[in-house]
Parts: sequence; structure tokens; C-alpha cells
Amino acid sequence: MIFDDKLGKYVDEYNGLVFTWEDPDEDRSEDEKRIADKYYSHIDDIARFMLPDLIEIYGDVTIDEVKEKLGKPLIDYDNGTVTYLEQSFDGDHLFEFEFLDDEFEDLQYFSIDG
Repeated sequence: MIFDDKLGKYVDEYNGLVFTWEDPDEDRSEDEKRIADKYYSHIDDIARFMLPDLIEIYGDVTIDEVKEKLGKPLIDYDNGTVTYLEQSFDGDHLFEFEFLDDEFEDLQYFSIDG
């Protein structure tokens, strides 16, 4: 885990996901593994959650296209957010949503910022 000056947080990558932590006072590898497992097991639901807003902006897209174009997520566990900095729908926007549980079943507030 390294400190990222740009983000002002500690950053670690696990299984294709980037995790940020405010102050990791302990080894977070078990947390990262658990969160990654839940994220990947709910990726269709996550894409389905975003789909109406993405269709409104980018036209007719499918869940598979959403999953393909999202890129690597940045999971800020302390704040309960997932941000896609590298999405390939366009080069101008960030996608973000909040997850209110560790299961990725209670998703809220999807936003497209840019």
C-alpha cells in the first residue's frame, strides 16, 4: 500500500480493483479480498443500476457494454463510493455511485461528472 499525494489517501490494487483508505492502521488485504469478491459477484446488478442514466446520455447500450466500458474502479471504502476514472464511453466524465452495504446490494446516487 502506498500513499497517493494526488488522492491524499493510501492506495492498493487487488484483482483489478483499486482501493483507497484514509488511514489503514492494519493490514487491509482480507477486506480487499472480501470487497472484490462482492463487487465481482454483483457486477451485473451494478451495471443494471447505472444503465438508465447511461442510456439517457450515450444512447442504446447493453449491460455487457457497460461492464466492458467501465474500466478499473476505484473503491473508496471509507466513504462508500466507487468511481470509474478510466471509463471508455467518453474521455470527459467520471462515473461514481455510493454503496451503502458491503454486499453491493444497496446502491445509491449514481452520477456522471465532468
